[in-house]
Amino acid sequence: MGILALFTFWQIVIGLKGVKATDVSDESIYPATWKNAAIQQFRDFQHSSIYGPAYNKNTPPKNMILFVGDGLSSSTITGARYLKAANMNKSNGDVVLDWELWPAISLLHTFSANRLTTDSASSATAFLCGAKTVQYALGLTGVKECCTCKRFDASRKIQSTLIRAQKNGLSTGIVTTTKITHATPAACYAHSRDRNHEVDPIVSPSDPSFVCEDIASQLISNGLDFNVILGGGSKMFYQNVSAVTPKTPGSRTDGKNLFAQWLREQQKRNRRHKLVFKANELKQLNFAEIDYLFGLMAPDHLDYEVHRTDQPSLSEMTEIAVKILSRNPKGYLLLVEGGRIDHGHHANQAKYALTETLALEKAVNLAMNRVNLNETLMVVTADHSHAYGVIGYGDRRRHVLDLDNSRVGTDGYPYLISAYFSGPGGSAKQPRRDPSNDRVFQDGYRQQALVPLASATHAADDVPLYAIGPLSQLFHRSIDNTYVAHATMFALCLEEYKEEPHCIRKNISPKRYVCPYQLLFLIGARILLTSVM
Repeated sequence: MGILALFTFWQIVIGLKGVKATDVSDESIYPATWKNAAIQQFRDFQHSSIYGPAYNKNTPPKNMILFVGDGLSSSTITGARYLKAANMNKSNGDVVLDWELWPAISLLHTFSANRLTTDSASSATAFLCGAKTVQYALGLTGVKECCTCKRFDASRKIQSTLIRAQKNGLSTGIVTTTKITHATPAACYAHSRDRNHEVDPIVSPSDPSFVCEDIASQLISNGLDFNVILGGGSKMFYQNVSAVTPKTPGSRTDGKNLFAQWLREQQKRNRRHKLVFKANELKQLNFAEIDYLFGLMAPDHLDYEVHRTDQPSLSEMTEIAVKILSRNPKGYLLLVEGGRIDHGHHANQAKYALTETLALEKAVNLAMNRVNLNETLMVVTADHSHAYGVIGYGDRRRHVLDLDNSRVGTDGYPYLISAYFSGPGGSAKQPRRDPSNDRVFQDGYRQQALVPLASATHAADDVPLYAIGPLSQLFHRSIDNTYVAHATMFALCLEEYKEEPHCIRKNISPKRYVCPYQLLFLIGARILLTSVM
């Protein structure tokens, strides 16, 4: 049955039902396609001779933290691992990133409804909402075009796992190093044909009675129940400087002050809330007295980690979120995004991308030391890959940002170990320059690329997923990215999954089931790695 279902699923995906490769597959844009595929995988999992016995003893996680590295490809993980080794004065291959020791590993397929290679908006809609959508669209399904303000039926809106978790009594939070209105965080609360519609409402040119609400406004209209919102992008929420805004001009032209609106709405609900804009304000807060925190730490994206001075780190924001969310006895769902990995790659600046990856690792490590792994499912994954590679045959002590010292190209020039297929590092109609005199370790250095583009492309290869904690075994094979959203709801017993066997065991068991094998696996792996080193 499982094999037949998987074959049917792939018929839908690759278009064996007569759908042209250039078309949007009718099946792919409807939620039922991906929900049914996920449910079939859950049934295969539950009845598996390998995973079934453990599942039949498990109760669900109380909490879940989803860490997303924007553009965190397999090669990015390799590059970051080698940079970590260099920072520790060790040989490449002698260290790993913390999540590489986790017991559950999977690969995600990331195509969108209409493109082989996804963008971050359609991908975030997939792994947060559980359905495919077209490139650049957010939180919508069943649409076949993006980017224009057109009326859409309310039934096209698809809710994120975080909104669904709120409706089931869980606390929720979003932490990101990008603008809070950027693609990945926006998929938590927004419904838009255009990910770039971040400020000011737009009247539909084809239907003047319909107004498209901007993404920042949707955070207020749809996101008042998020307990923690931390990131950048404050300028999207106001026009003129006031007592409840940062002291720099905003980007809105409609005169709205969305910060003031958020404060009013929280006050109406008699909630303990706080609005902050600076790192020192965060440090002074008594988190035991706050249930709703809204903090945007920069007008735009937060600074790259190598340039960060007066902004909180991703680790610090993650710690704050866990402190606030963990007070809910029903549990929580938290999204943490290392969003600027992607920006470094788009600019062909590998140092930035790899350093941001190590900053994400610090946040993951901090969370592991703050949560109870017997009741918290932790997942690390990516929204898409990037056209970045770790290439050549350099020796194991060679720095990942340096030149390959083993050979040169046929043009007589050496090449960099960190390289890109496309991007601004390419030279249009000019011979490749000799990089041997470049300051390759300098902040902002741009690696060479084969195809000159203003911004490097994403890549279509599968991205890894790592998991630890209760029901982490759900992630044990190659899966579609929409599966992540359904697995989140399945694990946390949300909505239609409330009657699954593990959820019933949760309700009748006097004690939570402890999963010591997860901890033993992690401890054993660390001991083995230490002995090798």
